[in-house]
Amino acid sequence: MPIARILRETAIGETRLVALDNTVRPMALHLERLSDRETRAYLGDVLGARLRAIHPRQGGGFVELTSGENAFIRLDEGHGLTEGQSLLVEIVAEARRDKLARVQKSSAAAANQNRQERWRLALPGAGGVAIEDVSIGDIEISAAWDEALSASVTLPGGGTLHIQPTNALVAIDLDTSGRNDPGRAAARALRINTEAAQELARQASLRNLGGAMVLDCVSPINRDAGIKVRDSFLTAFKGQSHRNVRALAPSAFGLMEASVAWGAAPLADRLLKPDGEPTDETLCLESLRQLQREARSQPMARLTLALPQRAFEWMTASRLDLQGQLDETFGARLTILPHDQSKPDIFPT
Repeated sequence: MPIARILRETAIGETRLVALDNTVRPMALHLERLSDRETRAYLGDVLGARLRAIHPRQGGGFVELTSGENAFIRLDEGHGLTEGQSLLVEIVAEARRDKLARVQKSSAAAANQNRQERWRLALPGAGGVAIEDVSIGDIEISAAWDEALSASVTLPGGGTLHIQPTNALVAIDLDTSGRNDPGRAAARALRINTEAAQELARQASLRNLGGAMVLDCVSPINRDAGIKVRDSFLTAFKGQSHRNVRALAPSAFGLMEASVAWGAAPLADRLLKPDGEPTDETLCLESLRQLQREARSQPMARLTLALPQRAFEWMTASRLDLQGQLDETFGARLTILPHDQSKPDIFPT
């Protein structure tokens, strides 16, 4: 479905955006953090770089970006570049867990460097949709982020998709428990497999998932039904993203394979540890967001945030002066202290 609204929540330390369709389902997310401003290259950024090494056997070389990151660049034969040379590059795939960013040569020195605007314009059909600013803690933005980080998602007609990224691929299991579709078995299977394929397309876009994906479809599924399931996935994905995508009809084992080009880094890579727990930064910024929401709802109150120790240590080490930004916005009425609990606590001072 086309993008109907784009919401932006600007909090101290990070800005979050969500694109919604006309049924208020989140279709795409964008995150910018203060800590990334000078050190992280975003999809579509055009940056200066220096070619550090050429590796013909790997089909390219490694460059150092002005952001300080290293990245891989593919080079054709006869590229004419030499090690140590300066060049202009565009980020075509962001760095993700254990993977370098990927770049290509660029001559567009005046490229659009407004990341939020560039993200909006890259959404199919969103060119005429304005960005709306919302209050901190907006329920639709919070719900979208929770969905994008959840291991499971409920299908509109019932049933559940379990989404499990691994080092090799993204495995998607389709659970039909609690669903009772009418009709013949083949027709029921086609309905739920098609719905699952369309939902997978939305989730891949929402979560910034890429690479190999495998959807375990329910049976029975014949050749014609398999083609319909594959086509429904491709149509849905192309309606939400400009990334290259390929897919095969489900195999004899009921497995639909897809390959999606990488773009922005998966949100889970940026927000969560490998064990699924929030990173120290994520915990800190979420706690500060809760504090800001309470401070705005109680404009005269003096409040204290008891911040989990690991999040407090990250805030201190970051040198972003988040406390100073809070003081500038709310006056000196908000205090942050460390405590030994795993969850933040906010109380009147």
